[in-house]
Amino acid sequence: MNQKQSGKADTYYGSSGFYVPDPHQTQHKSPPRTHRRRKGCLTVVLVLILAIGSLMWYRSQAAARGDVTPPTLNTPFSIQHPIASIRARDAEQATWGAISAQDPAAMEHELTLENEFLRRATTQAREWQVLLLPTPQQFVPPLLGTLVVTSPFGMREHPVIGQELEHHGVDLVAAAGTPVMAVTRGVVVWRGNKLGYGNCIVIRHGTHLSTIYGHLSHIGVDTGQSVSKGEVIGLSGSTGFSTGPHLHFEVRNNGTPVNPLSLLTPNMSVRSSD
Repeated sequence: MNQKQSGKADTYYGSSGFYVPDPHQTQHKSPPRTHRRRKGCLTVVLVLILAIGSLMWYRSQAAARGDVTPPTLNTPFSIQHPIASIRARDAEQATWGAISAQDPAAMEHELTLENEFLRRATTQAREWQVLLLPTPQQFVPPLLGTLVVTSPFGMREHPVIGQELEHHGVDLVAAAGTPVMAVTRGVVVWRGNKLGYGNCIVIRHGTHLSTIYGHLSHIGVDTGQSVSKGEVIGLSGSTGFSTGPHLHFEVRNNGTPVNPLSLLTPNMSVRSSD
């Protein structure tokens, strides 16, 4: 016959005389170890929620200010080739160190990497809205008033590096803080900071054309955001490889740079600074 031992209300003995848990108590009482585990898991979840929330808040504040530092890497990490990716990124870090020492060869190499990065950014449709946008035939100017070109499209002597290099866009006169506008409707496929281009925005306009806005002092749009023609997307500045405030405006057709002036509206006033 099952009975409780006198003086020990919390101990239950079966007919065999060995200890068995009291079935009435086990129904209402969780083992202390299980309770501690639940409490520990809850603490970890709360810490993760706070950490993620703080990170999202910090990024939103940085985006609102236009702060996008440190510069992003040009070499994407590949899951299929992790070792090669790590080596490429290490090599790029070494290039950044040489750039800080104003090494012209390293600066030219950085621009080559950035050109390949932007080619990928302007040919890979990251947003489904891009496929629904018609390819525009003409652009409105990225700045108000007469566009003054200080450096044309094509070969030129780079003002910072001092070597003959291909200029993939045009440099336009713009005082620091001048509003920069999207030249036509599109979707922002990348925004960030590059060592050469500085603070930069890449917008896709349909399946073929993309525009790039470089050396900005402030970025006012986010990746994936739809923008309309003439909408202010940032402010001009002198970030990256730059000798003074201006706007680097670039157009790419299927990733290949083309002369941006050829796509501006015919009645647009453009002149050279010379």
